[in-house]
Amino acid sequence: MQKYETIFIIDSLLKSEEIDSIINKYERFLSANGGQIETVERWGKKRLAYEIKKRQYGYYVVIRFSGPPTMIKQLEREYRLNESLLRFKTLAMPKGAVQAVESKIAADKTQKPEAAVEKAPLPEPQAATDVADDAAAGPASEPQSVESAQETADDETANATAENKAE
Repeated sequence: MQKYETIFIIDSLLKSEEIDSIINKYERFLSANGGQIETVERWGKKRLAYEIKKRQYGYYVVIRFSGPPTMIKQLEREYRLNESLLRFKTLAMPKGAVQAVESKIAADKTQKPEAAVEKAPLPEPQAATDVADDAAAGPASEPQSVESAQETADDETANATAENKAE
């Protein structure tokens, strides 16, 4: 059986129970038509890149499954009949991609949440006397204003022109 990945976007204005029932409907459809569901990822409500059917947000769901190729046409027909779906896409997974996805899923399951977030050491706060000493010493080099920088550039250009004429 071929492995597939399908992603669909549900209208985010629906209630959570309605969203769950839509997801369960497609899970049952895949199972009833000879498919085996591997993973169901609920990405949740996200902002769309552009408005679809006058909606700015959608609820994203990704289902990875294996099944016969004839089932895809029926699945996409079911998607088109549901007016609550904003968009959908079904992809046949190449073998290399399947192995990469499976290894990533396995790594995510074995990785502990605490280990994933490493705490970086906080920088030591400067003592107030160091800041006061720096202020008393004066600035090392003050930035030039735009006007004085332009004057300096004009003077250098004039000097270079004068030297060229003298030669």
